[in-house]
Amino acid sequence: MSDTLLRQLMMLRRIPRHPRRITAQDLTAHLADQGYPVTERTVQRDLLTLSGRLFGLVLDDRSRPHGWCWDRDAAQIDIPAMEPQTALAFKLAEHFTGQLMAPSTLNALAPYFAQAEQVLADTPSPVRTWPEKIRTITRGQSLIPPAIDREILHTLYEGLFNDRQVEARYQRRYDGQTRDYVISPLGVVFRDGVVYLVCQRNGREGIVHLAMHRFLNARVTETPVHRPTDFDLDAYVRTGGLDFRLSDGVIELELRVAAETAVHLQETPLSQDQTMDPLDNGHQRLRATVPDTAQIRWWLLGLGDNVEVIAPASLREAIRDRLSAALDAYQ
Repeated sequence: MSDTLLRQLMMLRRIPRHPRRITAQDLTAHLADQGYPVTERTVQRDLLTLSGRLFGLVLDDRSRPHGWCWDRDAAQIDIPAMEPQTALAFKLAEHFTGQLMAPSTLNALAPYFAQAEQVLADTPSPVRTWPEKIRTITRGQSLIPPAIDREILHTLYEGLFNDRQVEARYQRRYDGQTRDYVISPLGVVFRDGVVYLVCQRNGREGIVHLAMHRFLNARVTETPVHRPTDFDLDAYVRTGGLDFRLSDGVIELELRVAAETAVHLQETPLSQDQTMDPLDNGHQRLRATVPDTAQIRWWLLGLGDNVEVIAPASLREAIRDRLSAALDAYQ
């Protein structure tokens, strides 16, 4: 009896979840390798016995050879049972990092998320309320994220996950026109609710980022991506790749900063080489080297009269002109 129980447990662990499957013949070979030599007939009889509502096993007979799998929605069975702290970890992963996972990974983890939900619901301890005590927010104005077609998202993630090129149609932001591209996905970046695919287009060497919600269709190919040997996603983001670079150079920025803004920038500097020196009335003179991007200009404009650009002169003039135009609009 004990051998039968152990053999059946080992067999259950080998069976994949739908849509993957395994044949009775392969299960028989696996059991033999593990020291349980039985006939294929015995394995088939065990499968039929275990395929009731308790275990949720199903026979996929759409094509030959027929295969067995766990039902897509079958409850996850853990021996030993999932502990509340483990359930909490799954719940937090689902809530805070779910959007970072490829759809195939989310599908594979769905039974664990469901089980974690049930474990926390049945746990009379402070553990169950921990997810209600944590929130993340953005510093800027909250905006409703744009809708992304789930099939297109799945396709783009599949190409990125498997390092395969993707044929896609994309609607450009600045003129609304559509273009067909052959894309080599290199990475994904989430920024203020918008998901960007960092990639190369049509075999060109330059790295670009495309908003996923602007893709109109996508198809994964069997062609491997061309990944530049020196590409580093962290470096791309750190050097302003997503900040709409206006040139490949940097700006030697010099600002006169109000006291309250100076405190904020002392805690969260603009750059590693940032320095601050006191001026009159609590103001500070800030110097920092930053990438030449549109983002730094938007940030300066958002600070209004809490900051004055001293240098470079060209940037000071550009900010002054924008503020003057804004004043004219309000008058």
